[in-house]
Amino acid sequence: MKARVVERFKFEAAHAVLLNGHMEEVHGHTFRLEIAVEGPLKNGYVMDFVELRSIVEEVLGRLNHRNLNSLFENPTTENVALWIAEQVNAKLPNGVSLKRLVLWEGDENGVELEF
Repeated sequence: MKARVVERFKFEAAHAVLLNGHMEEVHGHTFRLEIAVEGPLKNGYVMDFVELRSIVEEVLGRLNHRNLNSLFENPTTENVALWIAEQVNAKLPNGVSLKRLVLWEGDENGVELEF
């Protein structure tokens, strides 16, 4: 049997996205992130919540209170979500994998990735 562990996070960042050849004005968001990882149940758990939180917070620390344009060529929510997924997946313990990531840009707009 496999099970999933789900955690939620927030971070603040600014960006200006290139849309149809035109750059938006720089503006900020409260980004909300939900991550689900999957693996076999061993000793009653997939992985420790604290360990997952530590991994994700380390990754988000590189984004929090930053202008995302200094980190990404075009910091769309999709591009930021993919980057977070790559960074988190590389740090997960053996046998645990990233299954779903949802990144909300404010309250209304979000991107969902499934693996």
